[in-house]
Amino acid sequence: MNTYEATVRVQYNNMYVKTRVQANTAQDALWLLEGQYGAGNVVTLPSLV
Repeated sequence: MNTYEATVRVQYNNMYVKTRVQANTAQDALWLLEGQYGAGNVVTLPSLV
């Protein structure tokens, strides 16, 4: 598994944070982030760290 980093918006206070997830591909990482934070809240695409 690879580690990916992306910026997401936390909805309850409109704060932007960098977060990391572990996934096999960048697309999988994006799906994980969209599942956790909502489809409209992933600000940058996941990049390999």
